Amino acid sequence: MPIHSYILKYFEEHPNERTNGVQQENPPNERRPSIHQIEDQTIQFDQYELPIRIYTPDLQEHYSLLVFFHEGRFMNGNLEALDVACRMISSFTGYKLIAIDYTATLEHIAETFNTCYEVTKWITQHAEQFNGIISDISICGGSIGGAIATSITINALKKQDFTLQKQILFYPIVDFSDKIEDSDFLSRKMYNGKYGIDLNHLTKLFHSTLHSPLSTIETILAKLPDTLIYTAEYDPFSDEGEAYAEKIQKAGGQVKLVRFDGNIHGFMQSFPGSPDYMRGFEVTSEFLVKEEKEVHM
Repeated sequence: MPIHSYILKYFEEHPNERTNGVQQENPPNERRPSIHQIEDQTIQFDQYELPIRIYTPDLQEHYSLLVFFHEGRFMNGNLEALDVACRMISSFTGYKLIAIDYTATLEHIAETFNTCYEVTKWITQHAEQFNGIISDISICGGSIGGAIATSITINALKKQDFTLQKQILFYPIVDFSDKIEDSDFLSRKMYNGKYGIDLNHLTKLFHSTLHSPLSTIETILAKLPDTLIYTAEYDPFSDEGEAYAEKIQKAGGQVKLVRFDGNIHGFMQSFPGSPDYMRGFEVTSEFLVKEEKEVHM
């Protein structure tokens, strides 16, 4: 379908953001969704120290936990930029959401991935500190955060370190190749540099020592937790996200793929109030709380 008219209008008015990313300002606190409690803490262990933000939806004795990785600073993402999204996911699902303020620059991306892995492992080992249910911990991330989330899940299976119940990937980057015009993925050729994403800003990721989630062997893919993947029609990464979903399914894993036609990379952050923005949170909530349960918006 054609790209949404409000997105085209936005880029007509902000042409520089076609390659630099959509600039979004959060509403003031009094206009954000209400939630029982938000608490900033720092996780410290060994050589790692990372700020986290904990979203508690209401008073419960025990909570399902959701470890959340924002979209990275190349997408103008950080804890504050994704605050509204975290509030909505937590309040809609009843999960206690733990957002990780990882170092989002690409200068030392392999080290960043390793740190995020160790922090997630620490959370699974100390779930009781969050009144969490150790057998019900899931992971979520968008864009580079989605790459981090699924890489953590894959490595945890390889190392047999810990188990995650579900993974949610919003328009994830899963092919760490720098190919654009000669890419096997048509979406990279057609949409790069047009709607807020320029792959040329990601060369440090593509030239790192990290392994692409898309190249994961079938025996590991078959063991992945239940997976929800969002793709957006006009996103350079849409084809590889859909190829990842297909590989998981062919390997025997459980995966739900939702394609948002007419939309772009980062729509869960960039255009609040749009129909797809709200639908994204609704589908996320249904996936987490089991789809037969009605979700009230």
